Amino acid sequence: METNQDNLQRFIHKFPSWLPGTILVFLIAMGGKAFGNLFPAIGGVIFALLLGIVLRNSLSLHEVFFPGIQFVVKKLLKVSIVLLGATLSIGSILDIGSQSIFVILLVVIGGILVTLLAGKMLKIDKMLSLLIGVGTSICGATAISVVKGVVQSKETITAYAISTIFFFNILATFLYPWIGQWLNLTVLQFGIWIGTSIHDTSSVVAVGYLVGEDVGEVATTVKLVRTLFILPLVLAISFIIINKSDKSASIKGAFPLFIIGFLIMSALYSVGVVSEGASSLLGAVAKFLIIMVMAGVGLQVEWRKFRALGLRPFLAGFIASVFVAAISLIYVIYMIV
Repeated sequence: METNQDNLQRFIHKFPSWLPGTILVFLIAMGGKAFGNLFPAIGGVIFALLLGIVLRNSLSLHEVFFPGIQFVVKKLLKVSIVLLGATLSIGSILDIGSQSIFVILLVVIGGILVTLLAGKMLKIDKMLSLLIGVGTSICGATAISVVKGVVQSKETITAYAISTIFFFNILATFLYPWIGQWLNLTVLQFGIWIGTSIHDTSSVVAVGYLVGEDVGEVATTVKLVRTLFILPLVLAISFIIINKSDKSASIKGAFPLFIIGFLIMSALYSVGVVSEGASSLLGAVAKFLIIMVMAGVGLQVEWRKFRALGLRPFLAGFIASVFVAAISLIYVIYMIV
């Protein structure tokens, strides 16, 4: 005999698996945006993140929502970045990229080396140290996932690394706007600092646009340049693995294709195919998608999992995060006018 739950499951399966979770995230984002309009000093991004965290840790979410949450965080984030390309000219991208390339090199190389050293001192698994270093230095969970496929690390180690990076992304979302304003950073300084030192692309874009539109544009551009370093890193790791063992290394997925979409949209805007009115509309859609992404990020935060990791991976992540933030901040203060 069929139960109400069976009928509900049959009804749900008529729709795409991502739909329930996407609707949930959309509603949270609407709430976050409404609160952000009431309290603009805090902003919709922070409210959406907090609402997601509270909901995830106070209620038992049904598994039907999880595919949609993943869809928003992984897919809609990339859509939002492509749309943001329609708000920046190619000339602006080249100018910002040229001013940030040196500090990106410092962050990527120094961050990985510092994390490996900290991991050795704390007696952490080498693979875990590498993944934390890659996530801190380049682009968070995306870089960890790509490198994980190359080095074929265990799922538990990958989950530890992503959780550690995730924790410091949440902290950065709250702390960076306050620190940058306290230091009275310029738009260019603030954007480059955010783009070179916050780990995940979602947090970079969210924090940048939370501070201001101009800062968001700079931070997003810098972050995308930084993300491109996944490819040479993966090639280097693959070369080391192939030379040290008989294992083959896969570099599939190392190049972030959504960056091409961002550049195409920017090119269309630069030559006038995308008008100012369309640019404004696409930018507004992208910013709401960012609020949705941060709501989805909040729905992924489980405090009990953070507590289960233990102190040492967090300490390594803390050392790496502070190093990356400090070296980037010192650079922008003294080298960027």
